[in-house]
Amino acid sequence: MTTLLDTRVVAPSDRPEYWSAGITEHFFPVALQPAAQQSFEARLTGGRVGPIGVRSIAGAPHSATRTARMVAAGDPASILLYLVRAGTCRIDQDDRSCVIGPGELSIHDTSRPSTFAACDVFDVAVFSFPKWMLGARGNTLARCTATRLGHGGDSVVRLGAPFLSGLARTVERAPIAEHEADGLAEMLVAMLRTLHAAGEPARSVATGSGALLERMQRYALEHLHDPQLGPEQIARAHHYSTRYVHKLFAAHGSGVSAWIREQRLERALADLRGGDDSVAVIATRWGYGNAASFSRAFRQRYGDAPTDRRCAG
Repeated sequence: MTTLLDTRVVAPSDRPEYWSAGITEHFFPVALQPAAQQSFEARLTGGRVGPIGVRSIAGAPHSATRTARMVAAGDPASILLYLVRAGTCRIDQDDRSCVIGPGELSIHDTSRPSTFAACDVFDVAVFSFPKWMLGARGNTLARCTATRLGHGGDSVVRLGAPFLSGLARTVERAPIAEHEADGLAEMLVAMLRTLHAAGEPARSVATGSGALLERMQRYALEHLHDPQLGPEQIARAHHYSTRYVHKLFAAHGSGVSAWIREQRLERALADLRGGDDSVAVIATRWGYGNAASFSRAFRQRYGDAPTDRRCAG
């Protein structure tokens, strides 16, 4: 196996820095954020098929963010095709975001800021296509990043994903013979174009900031009982900055904390009207540390005490 990076060769405390420096060398500058710094493990293997880089990355959950400054510091001017073989990964670019699982594919443009986040233990094959190989099609691809290519049931994905996975495994084991590389590279370019064309009808409903907000709100609704729920927790759960979470909620008409407070109070009001639980029990159920803080918030929102609403129920 052609191993390019393996965090196990350095001490646990040095692994994030080692991995960031290695990814910068083999891909481009990124900012790494491990989910758990002390236990972070990752491995990079692979090689090339002519001018196309073919690499496999496997490891622990983490995110790799590429800022505008990092793009300026180093850009290979490539389109990256991701094929997830295990786990779940998220790719963000511009105002788009997509989550892909085993057998699914997506792309990203190295020339613009982006984030790659592994949500759990993962294994992904990455194909780096120089833009000059793609011609005019490269510009079209660059406008459709961070969306899923096709669907798992599409014939082109069903046939293409196993081929791509097998090729990545082959390149891991040994270099591709020079007399085979050019033909395989042409096949890969044709496959990328076909995969992109297969996904074009679905992009009319492509995920973007609205879909991301919906996921964050769904997460918040599932955690309303948690007193620690807030923008910081939502940001960590989705591998975004707290600032971006504030920006996303504000763009859709509400602050994060105000939205969470409204959801809690609406459900608490329904419980007061429809049950016999005490105010303290309802307060705890909806994430308040004690009945007093719940009563203050309730009075500010509705103008009277929780017990008054129960009587009026």
